[in-house]
Amino acid sequence: MAVALYVSNEITIVSSMVCCWAYLYKQRWRYLKRRPLVATTILIVLTVLTFGLQLAYPEVLYALRRDAVAMRSGEWWRLITPLFVQPSGVGQFGFNLLFLAVFLPMGERIYGARIWLLYFVPGLVGQFVNFWWDPHGGGSSPAIFGVMGSVLVYVLVHRKEAPKQYWWFALAGLLGAVLMCFARSGHGPSLLAGAMLGALLCRASRKEQPDTALEAVAESAGV
Repeated sequence: MAVALYVSNEITIVSSMVCCWAYLYKQRWRYLKRRPLVATTILIVLTVLTFGLQLAYPEVLYALRRDAVAMRSGEWWRLITPLFVQPSGVGQFGFNLLFLAVFLPMGERIYGARIWLLYFVPGLVGQFVNFWWDPHGGGSSPAIFGVMGSVLVYVLVHRKEAPKQYWWFALAGLLGAVLMCFARSGHGPSLLAGAMLGALLCRASRKEQPDTALEAVAESAGV
């Protein structure tokens, strides 16, 4: 089970990084609608501040982390607050901050203010699942994986404009999320929730993207 979890996580993370960085940032960023990254800034600042408070006052972690017993007793804020604390310490914070810095700006550039939905809805899905699979803990990763899922779906929806190899990476990332579900990792349901929500948002807003921009992307990608 541990090996399956490790492999599925690595497949999804590597695939998502390739799609986001190697394709979207390098080839498509300039064609996406320019937006002020308000949500990105707020979420990163809140995460950094909460971690700072967690280090200075350890009781903050115990008050905000995931705790199934405490939530059932009425502490409903624990559905959201575990997304901002990092129980595993500096290493977890560093990795999550890196993923926030990579995926949130791209997600907000693609989806605009709807990035709030793509962050918190999958984050909530991950929290609900983890209350059974891992009743004590926390971390930003369930929400981050939701944003990853929306990015992977965006590549699939626009696969005709992308070099062919990238939508294979997107499929691999989604497959990794399915494997994570079998390995009882909350990252899997979170990513799939973000992917489904992203697919709905892409379908609703596809007509908003100018054809000229798509043609320019296709030309630059050599397809």
